[in-house]
Amino acid sequence: MNKVKIITDSCSSLTQEEMKKLNVDYVQQSFSVNNQEFKGFEHPVKDANQFYEELQKCETCSTSCINTQTFADIFEKYVKQGFDVFYIGLSSGLSCTYNNALIAAEEINQDNGKHVYVADSLSGSFAIAKMVEKAVELANEGNSAEQIYNILHENGLKTYTMFIPSDLQFLTKSGRISKLVANIGTLLNLIPILAADSEGKLKIVAKCIGRKKAMKTLQNLILQNADLSSPEKIYIGHTNFEEDAKEVAEFFKQNTQNKEIVIGNIDYTMGCCCGPKTLAVFATYK
Repeated sequence: MNKVKIITDSCSSLTQEEMKKLNVDYVQQSFSVNNQEFKGFEHPVKDANQFYEELQKCETCSTSCINTQTFADIFEKYVKQGFDVFYIGLSSGLSCTYNNALIAAEEINQDNGKHVYVADSLSGSFAIAKMVEKAVELANEGNSAEQIYNILHENGLKTYTMFIPSDLQFLTKSGRISKLVANIGTLLNLIPILAADSEGKLKIVAKCIGRKKAMKTLQNLILQNADLSSPEKIYIGHTNFEEDAKEVAEFFKQNTQNKEIVIGNIDYTMGCCCGPKTLAVFATYK
């Protein structure tokens, strides 16, 4: 059995240092702020809170997918070194990145035999991080790339993903909603709660008036949908909104036992999608 190399992308919200520690390689999603493009880890502002403060003031922002050549280069590199490759990155429901990875994998596998396995996370940010960490664990236990693919592509660890975007006006800058919708929502102090569906797309599951109501609704949704007895790690991500992240962490501590809860900054590319002062929860489905 060949050695296994695990690859992800910068939308996993893992830092470069964390991926190095896990012995995981990565490709970088790109984002653009005020028409200036950056790769995932290459923005000059390294402090996340400062970055999101500046992002709040930007005129426009957008993201772009990873092209097939980038995937082909990194897949071929490891296959030639005698590895089988397992890749998991941003949801097919959120980006064409997954499909581009599939195309590149098919080309490499046609020339070299089946060595590259591409899984769909059906999510983003720390949900990917959970799956990457599980993939590393499985590889260290001696599982093949194909076995890891079968486990993670089949169920994605049943990760329950929810987002509360704070600023509807910001979502117009990234083209997520229209200016009219943002203006009406802002006037009503409307805060939506979004969750990833079975296709990895974000859908609105609740509309709340005010942040306090949104936080309470989020907690109720967690009680209804998350498996609080699962031993899997819980991630709470945010974009310069640590106060609310700590509040949700305390809620989990009061309702779970023997559970590792991690609070972290959402990566810059995903942050450009959801905006500053976003809160996200990544747990396990019932």
